[in-house]
Amino acid sequence: MYNGKESASYYLEDQPAAESQPRKPKLLIVDDSATIRATLSRAVGDEFDSHEATNGEEALQLLENDQGIDLVVTDLSMPKLDGYGLIKYMRAHESSRLVNMPVIVVTGANDTEAREQAFIAGANDFIGKTSDHVEFLARVRAHVKLAQTIQELEQSRRYLKEQADTDPLTKLANRRSFFASASTSLAQMRRQSEDFSVIILDIDHFKRINDTYGHQAGDVVLQQLAMVLSTAIREGDSLARIGGEEFVVASPYTNRLAAIVLSERLRRAVENSEFMFEGNRIPVTISLGISSMSKGNDDVDKLLAIADSRLYLAKQKGRNRICASDKAGKADRLVDTDMVCPRLDDAITMIKHGNTFRLQPHLYELGEQLIPVLELISNQKTDPPLDIETIKKAIESLLKPD
Repeated sequence: MYNGKESASYYLEDQPAAESQPRKPKLLIVDDSATIRATLSRAVGDEFDSHEATNGEEALQLLENDQGIDLVVTDLSMPKLDGYGLIKYMRAHESSRLVNMPVIVVTGANDTEAREQAFIAGANDFIGKTSDHVEFLARVRAHVKLAQTIQELEQSRRYLKEQADTDPLTKLANRRSFFASASTSLAQMRRQSEDFSVIILDIDHFKRINDTYGHQAGDVVLQQLAMVLSTAIREGDSLARIGGEEFVVASPYTNRLAAIVLSERLRRAVENSEFMFEGNRIPVTISLGISSMSKGNDDVDKLLAIADSRLYLAKQKGRNRICASDKAGKADRLVDTDMVCPRLDDAITMIKHGNTFRLQPHLYELGEQLIPVLELISNQKTDPPLDIETIKKAIESLLKPD
């Protein structure tokens, strides 16, 4: 059961407690010499939380397991993975944390070539093995402060991007974000000659909900609907709120029939969900319009416009239904999903998604589709060999209509 008040209290209770004191910056010292590791650790004293690794491989494991490390101090010559390899791996990592993490290299006083190669690999600074503790500590402090500034900027960037791409009420993608992701996905489907569909939906009589229960109830219904739809869509589908009570789903690898099946799944999920506000059960249904990529209808704007016109037809025909056609008059029939036999691959997908109720009227026809597949398999050498005639008779007996 969804409940707006419970959700609000849940978010309040889940706020993390403030830390009593700031943590010490973490320093990772990488060197195969225990003496040098101990010397460097003593140099930073209690101001830093020092960790040690004996080679590049061990350092990488620590860096990936401990998200709190702020700075790396490394030697260049080490067994298994040297300092050059460690730095190159960090700079090529998928995590921006490792890409941007400061690295100080410990080198010999006159080792100019080693410094140049380390710079090329991505080192930030150098310290000689004979440098005093004061210089080393000053360099570590400066780079840790730089690292913390970079982290704060990265967090701010992620926060601003999330705010720009996210609907603040439902936490779904907003219209801007949807158009960007859907356009990229559609272009990929076009290049691969694959199917792509768009489903636009909105809440039936949403104004009536606001007028009867208040606008706060309307907001709670929108939040709950977002949760229901998020659970009902498939992996790979994109869901967004594009305005008011309107939501949209972009479905790559999805033809018209598969989009109809998905739309019916969404419609039933909403119809069978319980929407509550202040002890009142609010009946909620949705209407849906479908469009699929075809010649001339191969960009997001056109697909959305077609889906929107079909959504309007679905509402004209009585709401709480799907429309996948724009034909007017008597020939304009809303698609009855129970009358359409899915293709075998679509049926397998439907079984995976738990939509077996839609397959019941079509078991015999699906069995007829399965037999040629089995015959094709039987022509291959299998061990043990398939007894295709026995399987065929079993299917015919099982699926034979009364």
